[in-house]
Amino acid sequence: MFSPTLSNIFQNDAKVLEKQQQEIQWRYKEEQWLLIQLEEAAKLHQTKHVVQKARKEAETKARKESERRRVMEKKKKKRILEYL
Repeated sequence: MFSPTLSNIFQNDAKVLEKQQQEIQWRYKEEQWLLIQLEEAAKLHQTKHVVQKARKEAETKARKESERRRVMEKKKKKRILEYL
């Protein structure tokens, strides 16, 4: 009589351990999925930063070029007026 009860306890323990193992595996998969999402978010943030920096540099370059052309145009007009 003692043996069947012990057998039931072992079976219950095995079921509990199996359930715990499944939960651990599920949590691991969930953590891996969250890690992938975090990495993708970090890459997206980095890409946005690079794009923003490139846009600012292009805008600065365009402003400098526009200013240079404006100054050259002024000088050209001044020379024309002096010539006349």
